[in-house]
Amino acid sequence: MQRLPCTRCGDSIHPDTAASNDGLCMPCVRGNTRSIGERREEHRQRREAERADRESPERLYWIALVDRVYKGEGFESLSHGDQLYYLLSVLSGEVHNGGFDQFFSNSSGNHYRETVDALQEIGDTVALDLLLQAKAAVFGDAPVPANRVARFDLMRTASEDHPEYEIANQVLDGLDRRFWSHAEQFGAQLENLAASHQLYKMT
Repeated sequence: MQRLPCTRCGDSIHPDTAASNDGLCMPCVRGNTRSIGERREEHRQRREAERADRESPERLYWIALVDRVYKGEGFESLSHGDQLYYLLSVLSGEVHNGGFDQFFSNSSGNHYRETVDALQEIGDTVALDLLLQAKAAVFGDAPVPANRVARFDLMRTASEDHPEYEIANQVLDGLDRRFWSHAEQFGAQLENLAASHQLYKMT
């Protein structure tokens, strides 16, 4: 079936789409008045940015670092600077992906104590306070086991049957949001850490 040009931007659209929307493509129906050329340029710029990110020294360093932890000699074999960067990056990644609950649920929680020390070392009192509050919400006064199974058994968020399940999740939700709002400052501190330890070539 021959496609038709959108009557506003000129993009190629299916005849059924044209018939349903008075000759307009879906982006134009939604109020996107940019031309097809402008949209293609935006897509091109986005692809270029994604490619640059994939090939950046920071990205390549991180991929190699993860490989050294999981496919090489492990976390303990890393230099102090590499350990700090790994711990803080994992904390950030876990919390942004699934909150503090995910940090404690996954193997990342095995290094809770080291992560606390890392935050203290770089002087990030905001992230440190949030992590400590999250620990209290999930474990109370109990220490955080380095063993994932043992840790999961103690987590108030592990089962809806736990009497403090709801309140723990409510507290974590607020802490997650506060951590997310701290992302820019946290990222800047990671860059400073990488520069001070010369972990990868800064651009």
